[in-house]
Amino acid sequence: LEAALDLQFEVFTTYLNDGGRLPQRSALNNAHAYLAAPYGIYATADGYLALAMGSVPWLGELLGCAALAAYTEPARWFDERDAIKATLAAHLVTQPTAHWLAKLTPADYWCAEVLDWNALVAHPAFAALEMVQQVTRGEGVRLATTRCPIRIDGQVLTAPRGAPRVGEHTATIAAEFRLERHARQELTEEEPE
Repeated sequence: LEAALDLQFEVFTTYLNDGGRLPQRSALNNAHAYLAAPYGIYATADGYLALAMGSVPWLGELLGCAALAAYTEPARWFDERDAIKATLAAHLVTQPTAHWLAKLTPADYWCAEVLDWNALVAHPAFAALEMVQQVTRGEGVRLATTRCPIRIDGQVLTAPRGAPRVGEHTATIAAEFRLERHARQELTEEEPE
């Protein structure tokens, strides 16, 4: 729960400091309740493109979307974000993701391709992270899973043993801590079949 809350710290901090008002989310391409257009995820002809904060008219110029030139006032980027996002969505779906990246990346406009899991695991950056580890369950079954994302002194944390079945180590723990026989029996009786 702590990690899940921390991942939301920006929006949650605003909530805690503005009287507990819930955020008003964008109706289209919603990605962040407190950010203006163009921030969001957009479908392209062959996938998805993530856009971060940036100038809407400049984005229109880069993409060849003349309709965005009218949004010269930054306040409108938030107030009229649904209209801007609808215009962008209709424009971006006409070409593949690589087409748009070729226009935006050289201009240093904040964007990225959205990867599905197949593309993610095939990406060189994923391989460099070495996030997948093999673990073995008590019955000898091997599984691929993610390792802990935390590094200590530059070292990653891994464990070769998978999660135990419920009650798999009850007898060992009871013996190690010299639990009374009836306590061990209660632990065993609570195990599901």
